[in-house]
Amino acid sequence: MSSGFQPLRPHRITRGSRQMREKRAAQALIVFGAVLACVELYVIFGWL
Repeated sequence: MSSGFQPLRPHRITRGSRQMREKRAAQALIVFGAVLACVELYVIFGWL
């Protein structure tokens, strides 16, 4: 083992960063759902 190696310590997640991560994940899911809905409408109207 080299002297520069440091074992991975468990990183404590603060409440604020967890809320920010959950908010970002929720926004990403909303955007993904909106894009998916637009693609579905495009496909449906393309068949008509």
